[in-house]
Amino acid sequence: MSRMESIQQSSQAPTTLPGDVVSALHTLHEFVATAMCIPPQIIVTCRDDKRAFGRAALQAMSYRKAVDMFITRFATKEDWWISEYRYKPEVTIYGRFYRQHGEEDDGMVILDERGWSELVGNVVKLTIVFTSLKFTVTTQSSSKA
Repeated sequence: MSRMESIQQSSQAPTTLPGDVVSALHTLHEFVATAMCIPPQIIVTCRDDKRAFGRAALQAMSYRKAVDMFITRFATKEDWWISEYRYKPEVTIYGRFYRQHGEEDDGMVILDERGWSELVGNVVKLTIVFTSLKFTVTTQSSSKA
């Protein structure tokens, strides 16, 4: 028997692994599959309030609808600018990504409304920040001599 025939026969022979190795490989596969699975909940914080929201529910709604919901859930009366009109507070949404692809998406990143559904699919935490629309009007007095 030539050496080539011997190699072909040995590569075609089925290899059986010991039961403990098969069990260990199965456990490792389950661990990796679980680790790669994004959890169904997203933790949303605003100030000292922390709530869990369903990932699928947030992905199904538009960015604007999500902002309106966060205003309803988290805004206080100090966040609203009330004059002769009632203005909604401005909202900035920061997200921490589950799977990161470099330095730029490490930590909290402002989420843009374009691509909202895709972005929410990879975040593990959202932080809601209300930006006040209140502004001070300063008048300049002109001194006439």
